[in-house]
Amino acid sequence: MDGRHAVIAVVLVAGAVAWWHFGHPGYETPEERAARVEKIEETRTYGGGPTLYKWRDARGVLQITDTPPQGRKYEVVKVRQDQNVIPMGGPAPPDYTNNPGAKPPPRP
Repeated sequence: MDGRHAVIAVVLVAGAVAWWHFGHPGYETPEERAARVEKIEETRTYGGGPTLYKWRDARGVLQITDTPPQGRKYEVVKVRQDQNVIPMGGPAPPDYTNNPGAKPPPRP
């Protein structure tokens, strides 16, 4: 009986060492699971969306552009795939509706 118990103990110890050595296959800590789920959700939600950059210009005006500014601090803005982002060709035209006395410039 003692010989069989020793063999069983050696097999169990060898199995435990192999399990530990090969990275705990089949075991996942709650932190690892949360990180894995977060990565999957981020890939689903933000994968393939445009990358935008948020920064402030010299006058302190908030700017959001599709290219990072040079020489300034900026923050990367994540945009979901299901949101529309329309690139602008230039600055928006001035709004003359808030100033009734102002006249728009003549059209060429």
